[in-house]
Amino acid sequence: MRKDTDEPPSLQVYRIIASAITRRTFGPGNRLPSERELSSRVGVSRATLRVALRALHDDGLLEPAHGKGWHVVNPDVVEEEGFEPPLSFTEMAVARGLTPSADVLYQDVRPATIEEAEELGVAPGSPVFCLDRLRRLDKVPVAIASLCMPAALVEQAVELDYAEQSLYVALRERCGIRPVRSEYVLQAQGASRTDADLLELEAGNPVLVGDYKCFDDQDRAFELGRITYRGDRYRFKTVLRTQARS
Repeated sequence: MRKDTDEPPSLQVYRIIASAITRRTFGPGNRLPSERELSSRVGVSRATLRVALRALHDDGLLEPAHGKGWHVVNPDVVEEEGFEPPLSFTEMAVARGLTPSADVLYQDVRPATIEEAEELGVAPGSPVFCLDRLRRLDKVPVAIASLCMPAALVEQAVELDYAEQSLYVALRERCGIRPVRSEYVLQAQGASRTDADLLELEAGNPVLVGDYKCFDDQDRAFELGRITYRGDRYRFKTVLRTQARS
């Protein structure tokens, strides 16, 4: 556990266990050590550990077995959302034991539209970095992702090759940007001819379209995006809670 970071302990534990699953330290179907042993290994309380375990369960990585602790789930060719802070497509795929890749469809810097400028808090016409990719899991086309960011914030990441590179890793390591939350709207649509061809569908087949805005640890909007998912290869998972009343 790192003490020199603002990252919550439960999230650090989440990443430690997810990384162990990725490295096959805990393979599909394997049982995790007891909560007592795990909390001792990572140096957190069992209450903090349970927060991470529940999040890993919500994200489809672990499943409880009554009286027998936690087991690693066999990965599916799907993406699940509903955890915070946001993880990149690459991080989510790797956490499930899948191989992410992308076909870069468009990558350039252009002037921001009025709508983009308003959402990102920059002047209309300011340069924005735009990236469109066909996202794959184990070479299977799963989604079309398009995004734009203020170019001034991501200058060190503009020229990278995003066929294999994780954008969010580049943002954290090169630009000092730490995604912490996103506003996300998901709706069902019929696939356009262009999207259908990329996703290997028939035009009009169902797709799920997610529009989002992502914020960093300074509560600054740094990314606008849209992701179009194949309806039969994507699962959206979240948790709904009532607001506690005083």
